[in-house]
Amino acid sequence: MPLEDDGSTRNKLLMAAIRIFAQNGYKETTVRQICKQAGSSNINSINYYFGGKEALYREILELVFREYDLRKDPDFASKTPEERLRIFIETHCEMLYREGEFASDLTAIFMAEMLKPSPFLTELVDRYNRPRVKQHLAMIRAIIGDDKPEATVRSCLVSIAGQILYYSFAWPVYARLFPSDKTVPDHQKLADHIYRFSMGGLTAVKGKK
Repeated sequence: MPLEDDGSTRNKLLMAAIRIFAQNGYKETTVRQICKQAGSSNINSINYYFGGKEALYREILELVFREYDLRKDPDFASKTPEERLRIFIETHCEMLYREGEFASDLTAIFMAEMLKPSPFLTELVDRYNRPRVKQHLAMIRAIIGDDKPEATVRSCLVSIAGQILYYSFAWPVYARLFPSDKTVPDHQKLADHIYRFSMGGLTAVKGKK
């Protein structure tokens, strides 16, 4: 995630909060823990910079949900459907797997949000995910054909997203099944594999009568 460590107190608190929320979850995290992690003895600093713990968590979720838009190719709309699919896959693989521990912390926060949604989730989905999914469904339909049912188009998109998310959600299980794999695959190699596999599947769906 493109979040610069500028050394400011606000940035230190934000980075510390990401770490503590990822470890403890929202409810179990205290303002005192965040301040200690950030090296600050002033427990009022969270209120000063963010307006409280809830507003701080809301800002972190905003970072998670807007990340794709910050990374996406600005010429995305002018690409072919196949090129857009590759960009979609590469961008998400880079987001999830390039930045190591920091990315893992954000993924942990996202996973916790999926299990126990906060009051912010509906607003964030409507603002960020809904318009993206509309574009991505159109991308899939352009590849497999206009004659395919909407449910088929959605299933294709979900299948591709599932490949991208697998390591981030199931790494503890995967690592125990295959202990020789110490880290998740290189994000670019993973993206290449998912793209090839997905195009094979989409081609099969396109040819199915």
